Amino acid sequence: MKNLLLTFVTLFSTFVVFSQENDIRKIEKKGDLLEVKLYYENGNIMQHGFYTEDGKLHATWESFNLDGSRKCIATYNYGVKVGTWTYWSENKITKIVYDNNNIISIEETELTEKIKNTF
Repeated sequence: MKNLLLTFVTLFSTFVVFSQENDIRKIEKKGDLLEVKLYYENGNIMQHGFYTEDGKLHATWESFNLDGSRKCIATYNYGVKVGTWTYWSENKITKIVYDNNNIISIEETELTEKIKNTF
């Protein structure tokens, strides 16, 4: 299970860095950081987050599905995975807690029909 989640997290991280070629990108300097917004061709936001000037992921990164629903919220501290990362899927919410790139805990919650409709 941990290997599967670790693979998924690695793929997510790669997706953040090497997203689709046909996306629409907006990059704006915000203080010492670069704010990055990637959009699907339909105009919905795909990714939103920050990079440091030396190219490290930093602060909160959000990922969305094509329909605009939330896919993931992740947090980096100068390229290091930290805090609680939350993944939404059709049937569950997965929370992975990181400390200095190390997985501390994994929690999965099955969604009921009533909860699904609130996201």
